Amino acid sequence: MIRRNLYYFTPVLFFFLMLIDAHLTQLFIATSQNHYIWRAHLVLIAMLIAVKQLPKHYMITVALIIGSLFDLYYLGILGIYAVVFPVTIWLMYLIYGILFENDFNLFFGMIIFVTLFELFIVGLQLMFNLIRIDLIYFVTQLLAPTLLLNIGLYLLSMYPLKKIFWKK
Repeated sequence: MIRRNLYYFTPVLFFFLMLIDAHLTQLFIATSQNHYIWRAHLVLIAMLIAVKQLPKHYMITVALIIGSLFDLYYLGILGIYAVVFPVTIWLMYLIYGILFENDFNLFFGMIIFVTLFELFIVGLQLMFNLIRIDLIYFVTQLLAPTLLLNIGLYLLSMYPLKKIFWKK
């Protein structure tokens, strides 16, 4: 049985993590003097940890809401994050058995999902001609720094998030 307060607490936590993501992203981009695009994905990391405890329909609904808020906050266009978040959560449930076998799988799952998340976002933006981006630029200036940042964030936040979402 899932703790009832987890249902009410989770969207609030994801909302605050979304705001922290935005500030961390801006901080790291400014620190690198706009040379690298460091995107923090604490919300995605928290969703990855929460997937083990919360049901699929609930997480996909929350992901849709958080994705819509992301769209309004970052882009001003409703659609890209509102699609990418639920699809990513759905993929997490598809490989649920493998993902939660051990911490090693969870770590590499996080790397895979952050990579897929970025690929989906850039792919949708390219499909609708919202951006033009070179593959080399994407990998070296956006994906590599994003993965490095999120590996650090995962290592820092994994223990507290497990304490919140996983019952012993």
